[in-house]
Amino acid sequence: MLSVIMWIYAHSGQMWTTVGLLCDICGAFLVASEVVQQFRGKKLEDARALTESGSFVFGAKGGESREYQSWEASKYRKMRWGLVFLVIGFLLQAIGAWAH
Repeated sequence: MLSVIMWIYAHSGQMWTTVGLLCDICGAFLVASEVVQQFRGKKLEDARALTESGSFVFGAKGGESREYQSWEASKYRKMRWGLVFLVIGFLLQAIGAWAH
């Protein structure tokens, strides 16, 4: 048991750095997925669907569809988590560099 503890202590800097690097990879993937993935559905609602009578109103613009709003919220959630992983990963790498 003592030899395991000594090994962990001797290699703690490498372990912190490795865990930090894994966090950075996950964070970069989450942030980059926002750039790669594009919305494929209907972005805007039909303007006529928004009027009560269903008649055409000149200059009326439809709002964003619920599907698009949901996709946008999910995208920003992933980006926030990605940034959190990146910051934690960089901090862990710094700890690993200064561990010994």
